[in-house]
Amino acid sequence: MGKKIALGCVIGFVAVIIIVGLILAAYVIDSWRSMVAKETDIDEAWAQVQNVYQRRFDLVPNLAESVRAYLKHEKEIFEAIAEARAGFQDAETTQEIESASQELNSIIDDIKVTVEDTPELKASGTIQYLMIQLEGTENRIAVERGRFNETVREYNVYIKMFPRNIIAGWFGFEEKEFFEAREGADVAPELDLELD
Repeated sequence: MGKKIALGCVIGFVAVIIIVGLILAAYVIDSWRSMVAKETDIDEAWAQVQNVYQRRFDLVPNLAESVRAYLKHEKEIFEAIAEARAGFQDAETTQEIESASQELNSIIDDIKVTVEDTPELKASGTIQYLMIQLEGTENRIAVERGRFNETVREYNVYIKMFPRNIIAGWFGFEEKEFFEAREGADVAPELDLELD
């Protein structure tokens, strides 16, 4: 009877070991899956940061070129008006005055056509639009960088906590780096809207 009890104890002990082993295996597998998911979340968050960077790279040159083109057009209008005005002030004869007046009327007609085609065409409005778009893009970048850093933080905390730190070591999960601004990033980039 002693052998039966001993055998029963051994079987019970083995069963407990198997159950504990299965629980540990399930925990390890669940932790591994969570680490993979969190690491994928980091990749996804960084891809979104890159997506917003791409938006900026696509947007800024197009907007800057649009503003530059308008400012060039506006400069031509103001130069033409200044020339017409100078011609009017320098006019001595009726014919010269009439010619200067006709030149100014022609410029005004050009302005009316331009404004009719693009009613929002005002230098300050165009520049304001550019600045709003740039500000919006920079805000999106800041938001996505923040989301990326939050995702990295969650992952790093997850893999550092005991006993997951052991499991992370077994499977090669390492701490990820946060996004940090580069030196000089606190200085806003300058846009060159100088006319050629």
